[in-house]
Amino acid sequence: MEVSRVVIERLDGMPSKARVTSIEAANKVLDNWASCAPESGYDQCDFQILFEDGFRYQGHYPLSKTQKRVSLSRHIRKQLTALATTAAKAGKAADEEDQPVMSPIGSDLAESARIALDHYNF
Repeated sequence: MEVSRVVIERLDGMPSKARVTSIEAANKVLDNWASCAPESGYDQCDFQILFEDGFRYQGHYPLSKTQKRVSLSRHIRKQLTALATTAAKAGKAADEEDQPVMSPIGSDLAESARIALDHYNF
């Protein structure tokens, strides 16, 4: 399923907000913002992706000046893979505040993460 829009909000550093229509465009925005991130540590960004069928995925992205390549897709796939495995084992995420939020598409968080990995174009 294809992306309808991506909304990104920079929470640290210079407050900024962007709305784009693809993951690639979101990567460009994040890359530009990363150039202004602190030398050590990171700036936090929130993002929300809306897909054409209404599925939503929200999460956090750490911006770092030392990061070689910004890839929101890789970041999301890592989060979903972790959720698909650890949520199934633990019953729920350890720190819910840092966990992504997504539309329920499965019977539990782990199944929803597996379905999202299989059906959505991250």
